[in-house]
Amino acid sequence: MFGEMSLVGFFLASPTMVVLALCSIVTVGFTIERVLYFMSSRTDTRKFMGELAAHVKSGNAKNAMDYCKQSKTPVARIMAQGLTHMNRTRDELQQRLDTAIDLESVEMERNIGVLGTMSNIAPLLGLFGTVVGIIRAFAAIARTGSGGGAVVAMGVSEALMTTAAGIIVAVIATVAFNYFVRQIRTRTAHLEDARESFFTIWNQHHQQTRKSATQNQSAANTETPKFEETLESVLS
Repeated sequence: MFGEMSLVGFFLASPTMVVLALCSIVTVGFTIERVLYFMSSRTDTRKFMGELAAHVKSGNAKNAMDYCKQSKTPVARIMAQGLTHMNRTRDELQQRLDTAIDLESVEMERNIGVLGTMSNIAPLLGLFGTVVGIIRAFAAIARTGSGGGAVVAMGVSEALMTTAAGIIVAVIATVAFNYFVRQIRTRTAHLEDARESFFTIWNQHHQQTRKSATQNQSAANTETPKFEETLESVLS
């Protein structure tokens, strides 16, 4: 492929190709890591919120909290925070849920910046390798005083190979970056929708609590424990 020089020898003779090879390993590795993360955290948000609403409506705080803990997904962790602060005001609850969503967004964005960086620098590294290869070719011509193909072949090969390698790495990184950015936007929108659904659950729960207290205050205080009280016992 490279005349008398093997592929390993070509890489050793071209530091730029070594750097591009490392960039390709980083790109593929982080791409696989993010794919596994998004696959493992996939969930039907609306279905989850429907089942959570049923648990809260039944007044069983333990089942509601266990349901959130059993699901190792972003929406479950956010709703667990919501249940924990169920007795707060709406503004306090919204602030807590917004913070939880921001934390999940940070987790979703982990390593995405590396892919974006690779998509930008890989073509530049390929161009740098091209320039170095052409310089070597002309340096060989100057040393030998001849412009024969055998003299410049190595320099031209390095120039073309680094260009191709840089483009390949950049394409993989760009496709992966755009895909993950789309996934983050979609999932963040779903989490925000789940937050609004939780406010509906919160409002219905407090309306039901106030109605029960009005109808039979003594029974509510002595016989039927409030959701918040049972939740405190679960968290303690």
